[in-house]
Amino acid sequence: MCGRYALYNDPSAVVKRLRARAAATMPLVPRYNIAPTAQVLAIVNTPQRELREMRWGLLPRFAERTPVRRSTFNARIETLATSPLYGPLLPAQRCVVLADGYYEWPPQPGGVPAPTWIARRDGATIVFAGLYDAGSVTIVTQPPNETLARVHDRMPAALAIDVADRWLTPEVLSPGDALALLQPSDADVWTYHRVGRDVGNARSEGPELIEPLTEKPEPSDQLELFS
Repeated sequence: MCGRYALYNDPSAVVKRLRARAAATMPLVPRYNIAPTAQVLAIVNTPQRELREMRWGLLPRFAERTPVRRSTFNARIETLATSPLYGPLLPAQRCVVLADGYYEWPPQPGGVPAPTWIARRDGATIVFAGLYDAGSVTIVTQPPNETLARVHDRMPAALAIDVADRWLTPEVLSPGDALALLQPSDADVWTYHRVGRDVGNARSEGPELIEPLTEKPEPSDQLELFS
């Protein structure tokens, strides 16, 4: 899954390469702990390819009549085409969400998850595949590649620029054609490291959240037992 991510670098280079335009002036505020229900930057597949601020966590139009009683910030690729919630959006309401990296909480011995920061090795903006409706988005997840399988059993569907360009076509795509674009990204693209537990608090913010965790040395009196 992907339940927290960050966007702190200017994504304008990627926005330009995807031929998108901002729907309104949106000054970038660096954010290191974006959580579900927050407003996020997404490019939608309208003919104008608008860059919009949208709610993270899908609230489909029918939810005004029938409330959705499950989390909708991630959509599993395995059921994307058949889901009553996501299937109707796949042919024509696709988007991408921009990020610099994201967090996972892999389990550790003893059962306490360890917050982990995941990003591209080259530091480039990550383009997550998503779906949108009524001013809200969900991020598609898939089984991980070889590198990220060491961290978690899911990862966001991250798209290369040329693939994102096809994902953002305003044309109606068949479910098969849309899903064929969501191939796992190369394993050697990614890097990860442990971080502190402050990221677990949605109110925490700042670049220190992505800094590698420094293990505390054992007290000196304990070390002397082995001298």
